[in-house]
Amino acid sequence: MSIRTGVPGCVATVLVAGITCAASVGGAQAAPGNDSILLARAGSITVGEYCRMARDVLAAPAVHEALGDDQRAAALSTGIICAIQPSSLSLRALRGTEPVSLRALTRLGTRAYGGTSATTFEAMDAFRMLVRGPVVRPIVRSALGDSVAQRLAVITETAFGLLSLDARDAALQRLANYERKLGPTSARLNGVEVLANWGAQKWIPGFRPTPRGGPSPWEAVAAYVPTYATVDSSRAVAVSASEFGLRRYLFGKAFGAEGWRGLIRPAYWSAGMLVVSDRNGALVWPWDGRTRHGIFASWGATKVGYVSGRNGEWLISHQLQTIPLVF
Repeated sequence: MSIRTGVPGCVATVLVAGITCAASVGGAQAAPGNDSILLARAGSITVGEYCRMARDVLAAPAVHEALGDDQRAAALSTGIICAIQPSSLSLRALRGTEPVSLRALTRLGTRAYGGTSATTFEAMDAFRMLVRGPVVRPIVRSALGDSVAQRLAVITETAFGLLSLDARDAALQRLANYERKLGPTSARLNGVEVLANWGAQKWIPGFRPTPRGGPSPWEAVAAYVPTYATVDSSRAVAVSASEFGLRRYLFGKAFGAEGWRGLIRPAYWSAGMLVVSDRNGALVWPWDGRTRHGIFASWGATKVGYVSGRNGEWLISHQLQTIPLVF
């Protein structure tokens, strides 16, 4: 990779570390088969059932006493869980990746949807740690019976499994985004672009990485491109241009293809302004003589531009870097 010396090795190291971390976070849910079992179980447990179970557990005097100073935290977590409406939503639907039930769609007897799934799952995890700890867990069993304790374990551990699954998937998606932006299908940058984008990711909103998404999809374009071509007097001639604009990486799973598939689903698109000399030719300085201005757009490596002057010219090029970190 010509413009990011050492990046492939860094990406590989980050991938290994991230996958190892994600696997430890996801625990038993890391295997696809276990994911299916977890999701199937989550589809049979509703938010309302979790709410009723939490309230029943906290209503037991022995449990209430055993919680001690954690009573307030347990009650707060229960309140967040029970705020979700409609309560007929399954934990799987609450995750945001599955359709809701027909009953939930009727919206009969419910208030407006309250809270967010992320906050709710965090509250469920906090409640699980409080009532499933080594001190409180045996008291729950003795106060409410084996069947209630077992059902509590199934409900709380299922919600925790979904939270772990989301954490693992989010980590893997962030790593995939970094690979898309820094990997083999990314655009090659020149030295000016490297410095500009290094600064942008540190100080400019919209270019900064985020904890959930990883790298920003945006990248600044400031390049000298001597590989444009146009038709002048019925013959093809080279055109040199300067580009100033933005590039946006497409982080969707369907994009970032290589080979001919990359023409349809590339890793990025870009758009911006062109500056071209009035004199056509390869390696012509764009500000040599009278300059012309225009626009360009690309879909992946294929670029099309238009500049004013004379009768106007359409330009075409392919994203290519002939000299590393230069052009």
